[in-house]
Amino acid sequence: MTSSLSSEVEGSTISWGIVGLGDVTQIKSGPPFWKCDGSELVAVMRRTPGKAKEFAAKVPKSRKNNNQDCVGYDNLDEFLSHPGLEAVYVATRPGTHAEIARKVADAGLSCYVEKPVGRCAAETKELSEIFDRARLPFYTAYISRAYERTQSVKFLMRDGVIGDQLKKVVYILRGTGGARDLITKGSVPWRLDACQSGGGLITDVGCHIMDRIDYLCGPLEQVKGTAEHRSKSKSGEVTVLVEDYCRATATVAAAPWASIPNGGCEGATVDLTWDFSYNDDGDDDTEPIDELQFIGSNGRTLKMAGMSPNGPIQVLDKDGSTVIQTLTFDTPEHTAQRLIQAVTNDLLDRKKLQKQNRNQSVGADYLSFGDNAIRTQQVIDTMLKSYYGGREIGYWSRTDSWPGRPVDE
Repeated sequence: MTSSLSSEVEGSTISWGIVGLGDVTQIKSGPPFWKCDGSELVAVMRRTPGKAKEFAAKVPKSRKNNNQDCVGYDNLDEFLSHPGLEAVYVATRPGTHAEIARKVADAGLSCYVEKPVGRCAAETKELSEIFDRARLPFYTAYISRAYERTQSVKFLMRDGVIGDQLKKVVYILRGTGGARDLITKGSVPWRLDACQSGGGLITDVGCHIMDRIDYLCGPLEQVKGTAEHRSKSKSGEVTVLVEDYCRATATVAAAPWASIPNGGCEGATVDLTWDFSYNDDGDDDTEPIDELQFIGSNGRTLKMAGMSPNGPIQVLDKDGSTVIQTLTFDTPEHTAQRLIQAVTNDLLDRKKLQKQNRNQSVGADYLSFGDNAIRTQQVIDTMLKSYYGGREIGYWSRTDSWPGRPVDE
C-alpha cells in the first residue's frame, strides 16, 4: 500500500532510518516511512537488545536495494553507517535529541526530529544551526500543520469566512490533551521529567497549538506568560516537580504566510491556557475541555478541538453559538503520514535539483523546519522562565533552584 499523496519526483526513493521505536512509531509515524510514495525504511535502531530486529521484521523488503530486508541495530554508530542510508527520523525522548542529531549531522545525513526538538529554545537553535552549517536538511515533526483540518482552517480564513481581519485567537485545554504513559509505578513519567522532556505537558502537548497558530496566522510577539504547579496528591507528598498550569497572552506579528492576505492576521490578540493539574483526593470533578477559536472581524468564529487530527470545525455566527457550517474529516490511519510524505517529496526534489545544479525548490507550505520549532520553543520558554529561574541549556539539572517547584507542606 502506498500513500495517495503521491511524490512529484518519479523514479527515485529516499532510504530512511528511524532511531527510537517507542509508542509514537508503532502506528502514528513509523509505517508512513514504508507507505509514503518515494520512501523506504531500510534501517531502525533501538538500544534495547532485540527490539530493533523485532520492529524491522514488520517492514516490507526494499524495492530499491535488491529486495533487501530492513535491518535492526542496537548501536547508533553502526546504524548511521548502514549502506545507502540517506535520512534519519529521530523519535526518541527530547532529552536525547541533541546527542543523536549531532551524530546524524556528522554522518552527513538529512534529519527529521520529533517535537519538541529541544528542551528549550537555545538547544533547539543549536541543533538547527548545526544542520545549517553542514548544509543538510533539518525537518521538525509538527505534524498538525499538515492535517487536512488545519488546511481547511487556512482556506476558510483565506476565503474571508470570518472577515478580512483576524481579531482574536483563544485556546483553553483542561486535561491531558491525549498525552500517553502518564501512569507509572515508583517513578515520574518521562513527559513530566524536565531532564527528559523539557518541562511538563506544555512541552509535549502545548507545542502543537503554538506551532499551528504560527503556521496559520504568523509568529507570536509581545508574549507574556506564567506557569504554576497546582496538582495536589492524596498523601501530600510531591513527586512531580514540573509545572502543570500555563497561561500566555500575545499578539500576532506580520507574516507573508498568514492565512488572511494583506496583513489580515497582524495585530490579532492571542489568549492561551493549559491546565494539566489533577487532584488525587477524588474530589476533582472538573470536565476536560479542548477548544481552539479564531474570531474574525465580521463577528464569525471558527471553533474546533485543538488536539484532534480529525475533529469537526464549526463556523459560528456573530452570537457565538449559532452553527452556520460544520466541516467533518476522516480519521487518518497514520496521523504523521501527510507531513512525512511532504518531507520525502522535498528530499526527492532536492536530489533532483542537485543533479541539475539548480537552486533549492520550495515544497509544501506546511513543511516544518528548525525556524518554526525555535519560535514555538521561545513562546514556551517565556511561559516557563520564571518557574525554572531561566531556560538556559542545563536548567533541567538544577531542580533545587527552580523558584516555581512545589514545596512539601
